[in-house]
Amino acid sequence: MRDLGFEYDSSIFPVKHDRYGYFAAPRFPFHIPINNDGDKIIEFPLSTVRILGSNIPVAGGAYLRLFPYWFIKKGIKSINSQGKPAIIYFHPWEIDPSQPRQKIKRLARIRHYGNLILAESKLKRLLKDFHFGPVKEVLGIGE
Repeated sequence: MRDLGFEYDSSIFPVKHDRYGYFAAPRFPFHIPINNDGDKIIEFPLSTVRILGSNIPVAGGAYLRLFPYWFIKKGIKSINSQGKPAIIYFHPWEIDPSQPRQKIKRLARIRHYGNLILAESKLKRLLKDFHFGPVKEVLGIGE
């Protein structure tokens, strides 16, 4: 990735999940060495809050759609109160409640289609309640 000019990445989700996640990863931005010359890339993990010894996602995607807004807001405030940045993501299809529906198993259907109708309004509320900026600015890298 570094050879392609990438300075940062946000691929790690420090959670336990049946399809993805790396629970042991740090919850906040950290450096990953990529060679023996001291080159590194900054990893900006997707945001979680610690509850009863577990990392609970508040970053976006299905979590933004399925969890109540007050929980997402409280999670981001908790992260920010520790002097840490939160990262939020969404997939473009998540703000299209009229997208075509596929016949899929129940759990996949909930993960993919659950609360699509609420996603756009939650994103708008986040934009009103918090200040967001480009990752490079938040991490203080680049020009």
